[in-house]
Amino acid sequence: MSYEVKHMWNQKKIAALTGAICLSLSASVFAAQAPTGLQSPTLSTDQDSTWLCWDRPAKGDDAVYYNIYQNGTKIGTTQTPAQTVGTKAMQEFQQKNPELCGDLLIYHSYEASGLAPSTDYTFTVRAVGKDGKESADSKPVKVRTTAVPKTVRLTDFGAVGDGKTMNTAALQRAIDATPKGGVLEVPAGTFVSGAVQLKSDMTLQLDEGATLLGTEEVGGYEMQPNGRYNGLLNGSNLRNLRIVGQGTIDGNGWQKDAKGYYRKAANLKREDGKKSREPDVRNYGILAKNQTVWLMDNEDRNFKEGYNGRGSTVMLSHIDNLYIEGVRMQNPSMHMVVINFGNDVTVNNVAFHTYDANNGDVIDYTGSKYKVMNCYMDSGDDAVNFNAGMGADAAGRPPVGNAWIFNNYVRHAHGGITLGSHTASWIEKVLGEDNVFELTEVGFRCKTSDNMGGGGRNSVFRHNVLKDIKNNAFLFTTNYKDENAVGKYAGANAGVFKDMLIEDCNVLNTKKAAFEIEGMPGGEHHDITLRNVRIINGGAQKLQHAQNIRQENVVYEQDESKAAKAKSSGKKAVKK
Repeated sequence: MSYEVKHMWNQKKIAALTGAICLSLSASVFAAQAPTGLQSPTLSTDQDSTWLCWDRPAKGDDAVYYNIYQNGTKIGTTQTPAQTVGTKAMQEFQQKNPELCGDLLIYHSYEASGLAPSTDYTFTVRAVGKDGKESADSKPVKVRTTAVPKTVRLTDFGAVGDGKTMNTAALQRAIDATPKGGVLEVPAGTFVSGAVQLKSDMTLQLDEGATLLGTEEVGGYEMQPNGRYNGLLNGSNLRNLRIVGQGTIDGNGWQKDAKGYYRKAANLKREDGKKSREPDVRNYGILAKNQTVWLMDNEDRNFKEGYNGRGSTVMLSHIDNLYIEGVRMQNPSMHMVVINFGNDVTVNNVAFHTYDANNGDVIDYTGSKYKVMNCYMDSGDDAVNFNAGMGADAAGRPPVGNAWIFNNYVRHAHGGITLGSHTASWIEKVLGEDNVFELTEVGFRCKTSDNMGGGGRNSVFRHNVLKDIKNNAFLFTTNYKDENAVGKYAGANAGVFKDMLIEDCNVLNTKKAAFEIEGMPGGEHHDITLRNVRIINGGAQKLQHAQNIRQENVVYEQDESKAAKAKSSGKKAVKK
């Protein structure tokens, strides 16, 4: 029995990965097959549009794009992908790197627009093969658009978008007044606010030109039980929440440098003239600075403790059915979005800009049934990060995962898709496919520690393209220490990563080992497969305390132009 059949979780995904090999070697094996898994993500439908997505083709399928049908009539094609921030960046990358990308990437989502309110529609999708022929229809999906919602406008509650007026009370009044199923519209302007609480069954809509800007005043936020500040947008025990539009959510965490990036905290020179390892948030921060300094001055925290008290910009916990689309999210004091105990969450076509904000994770997620699609992520820390708790106390919680991450462009992240380092209740069933990772430190980053517990399992990283990777393309390590967590949890066994598949990926340039496993005696990472992976100018692999590591058609190449350049400069070219 194949690895996938033994370890993949979703029967549709299993069919997509392995179905073709069960067929006879006839011409039909290589024809475009009818797409599977067609769906409309929860809450992605409004009064005049809906989003559709479906599985990528099975092995052996020669589909190159898809045609979309509405009530039996063709309405569009992914030959020209949906023009989202993520797909636009991916297309630009493909145009610049045609040989590296080859035919690895395929787009499999579509927005059907121009629909009528309160109306039923039936959609199907057909694959188009290299021969130009269509497949049969996918199974249909039926969608009913919403009624035209009641809309309330932020400025009707006394808010002023002049970039100066404090609008916390007005924004909270507007949220509270939004009717069930209604829309709170934020018009063009810059609306400064402190922390507010969102509620269930509403849509927060930011119009083009609208910005919600977190106040830099510490008094605008509240301290949480964990010793950190809350964020600009908060909520707990919620359901059916949408955050959409073309506006911006700005955490106001850090100053910008001359290149327009958020200024990363630099080393601070001490009075004795030596450099400290402590980040100089007091020079480069805005809200990050104010929160750190206030905690040091008023709660007698040392620098490290004060710095660790910064708040994230969007903080939602115990939420069922969350949909975020279209907005720009930027400049958090700490993380950009933290979702604890989420269920059925979709993040679609969102531009995240957190580079190089210190600890600026794009999304930190605990929960299940999770999609990240069509996004642009320029990250100051991990891009998509999974958190399954720490140590013995978290071991009994449900696993985190059942996630699908596709058609995203990720840049500058510490980890593109990251499992851990908090792994206690297990991170599982993560599928990352058809993404581009550029200038990231690690593409697929799996990290835990010797007493964290749990680990990661049953996950797939496939049909991804990685370029100019600062460390590793693929990393599985037990040697990761979260300094902020030391001494704050009861230890468990070493975390372990197992039953992982990395397949059909191309990598160009890594500064460290392209493939690295660092387990420990008694905590070996095991049953990890690399298949059909091409590594150009990649560092030699490092495997330590690893078992049952399978590598099938893994090719290391040396780019001749790079070798010639090294020779002309007097450097010895590296041989693989």
